[in-house]
Amino acid sequence: MMNSIIGTLRFKLSWTHGIVISLAISLVGLAAYRFIAYRTQQAFDRDLLLDTKLFVSHLSIDTDSFSVSTDGLTLPDVLTLEECGSYFVITDLDGQVLFRDLYSKYVKEMLRRGEMDGLLNEKSGFKRLTASDDTKFKFVTLPARDHGVSSRYLVHLGRNTEQLDAVLDESLSLFLYSVPVVLVLAILAAWYLAGRALKPFDEVAQTAEQLTSENLNTQIVSNYSEREIQRLVQSFNSMMERLNRSFQQMRQFNADVAHELRTPLSILQGENEIALRSTSLPDDVRAVLASNLEELERLTRVVNDLLTLAEADAGTEILKRKPVQLSPLLQELLEEMSPLAEESQLRIECRSLPDLHVLADELWIRRALLNVIDNSIKYSKRGGVIEVWLKPMDSNVQIGIRDHGIGIDPGDLPRIFDRLYRADPARTRTAGGSGLGLSIVKWIVEAHHGQISVISQPDEGTTIEILLPAVKASSPPTILGFWG
Repeated sequence: MMNSIIGTLRFKLSWTHGIVISLAISLVGLAAYRFIAYRTQQAFDRDLLLDTKLFVSHLSIDTDSFSVSTDGLTLPDVLTLEECGSYFVITDLDGQVLFRDLYSKYVKEMLRRGEMDGLLNEKSGFKRLTASDDTKFKFVTLPARDHGVSSRYLVHLGRNTEQLDAVLDESLSLFLYSVPVVLVLAILAAWYLAGRALKPFDEVAQTAEQLTSENLNTQIVSNYSEREIQRLVQSFNSMMERLNRSFQQMRQFNADVAHELRTPLSILQGENEIALRSTSLPDDVRAVLASNLEELERLTRVVNDLLTLAEADAGTEILKRKPVQLSPLLQELLEEMSPLAEESQLRIECRSLPDLHVLADELWIRRALLNVIDNSIKYSKRGGVIEVWLKPMDSNVQIGIRDHGIGIDPGDLPRIFDRLYRADPARTRTAGGSGLGLSIVKWIVEAHHGQISVISQPDEGTTIEILLPAVKASSPPTILGFWG
């Protein structure tokens, strides 16, 4: 089941479009995340730099201490300076820390542990630090002035980046988790859209699957106005028209050939029979004529069978259907075929012949059963048994004929009902077969709205089962035309 789905165009389109759409959305999302992260970092750095400049501009440094003046500042600026006072260090130009005792406890601990050593030698720019408790900071370095002398001191002021990192991590997690969701949604959407797009083609395929040699005049009428679909429908209908004409020509040719051959064959057969009546013929000439007569009889049967099938294809055969009692019909056929079976040292056994009726043309059903029994006799092993039975099956009657002969190869089974097909041409020709008997049987069974099936194994025999609709004996006669 899964393999059949994977091999479909709809599956390939869905996965291809789903992956492409997901990849495109993922790339756009990644670019958007990188842009947002960059702008957020920029904004953080800008605010940190502005706050540091504000801090440095109000910082007064003496020899032994420093102070931050808040004179003339607004409340937000005052709050900013108070926040900046938590994480800063003042060094000289050589990176020596000044005023160690005046910093916050957190900064003193970081200095003691040496966690700020990488920052103290910085002259300018931004620097990231991580404390021993995994708290992350970002520092910026700016020069401070003292009594008009520039670049005498350096102020390293930092800010906790946990909130910024948390926002960026959440954004990244949201992006990463959204990728499989987007992939699934894209595949589902592509599956739905591909199904809608391929639906007209599926309808054409379903119509094509229902076509046989009997309904080649079928035309597809599509309500879809898309140019590609209309072109496909027109191409399909044109192809069916050409095929229908070709089949009609072949059927007409078969019927014409069969009609034309019947007369010369009858003449040749009659002339051979007259010649064989002569008493003055040498034995070798008589043997040749007798052989010719056998071949002519075989050719006549082939031509008659071809004509029968041609008439059936053309729909000219009329079936006169009426209730037929199968038990006496089978018994009569078996009595007729008994001498032929005895010649091959075969025994025919009737397992079960209950009183069952079918609505059928007795002559055609008789011919079908005769062909099947004749095949069973021809291809049975000498001394074997042929089993025949009748039994009811739901609303049908099953006619079964089983032999224990040479059987049929599995590769030949699908084609045994094809016209002129013979699994073993040399052996079939010796047995007198033409490759048309089972084709006629199949036509007769299907013309009566029945089914025929064959079960066979090489050297184990063949079973032919025919299902025909059962009726009560009181059903009225019916005349039907069979339309190929």
